[in-house]
Amino acid sequence: MSVDLNNVSQDYAKIIQSADLDKEISPLCTNIDDMLARLDEFETLLSSVRAESNGMMANNVCSILGFSESFDQLRTRIDGLEQFVSAVSANLSEVERSVDMAEEELHVTDYSIKGLLLKPLKAKLTAADPLNSASQPRSNLVNGEYQPFEVYKSEDYFGAAQKEEEPAAEVLVTPSSS
Repeated sequence: MSVDLNNVSQDYAKIIQSADLDKEISPLCTNIDDMLARLDEFETLLSSVRAESNGMMANNVCSILGFSESFDQLRTRIDGLEQFVSAVSANLSEVERSVDMAEEELHVTDYSIKGLLLKPLKAKLTAADPLNSASQPRSNLVNGEYQPFEVYKSEDYFGAAQKEEEPAAEVLVTPSSS
């Protein structure tokens, strides 16, 4: 057993002697040095970004806070515009419904000039008994008269308040010295 132990120790000694540690460790050291250089570059970049960010914050926060009243006015105007758009949308839906009912009453399906002019006339001439309400389509008429629906007033959204705020343009006429 001592001979085997001696042989094994000699084999291990040969392996260790044949191994070139500089050759094995050198690439690792090179990679570590590259990583340290990149880490330094990243740290420099990060400190630059922090400095620039702090500078931006110091310069712009005060000006942003100064605009807070303007932002409130802008928010109010945007809210008013949203209300206006919803009112116009509701009015447009009502107009479309009214037009659909009128087309149904006049039996308009052809949108050419001939269809728009002649078909309603023919429909009126060949209309069934007006007393028979079951054959009558839904109608925009009340007591035989068209009843328009209430459309928004632009003064509610734009007009009167802005006209009062804006001063009238004055024209100054000066005599010419000729």
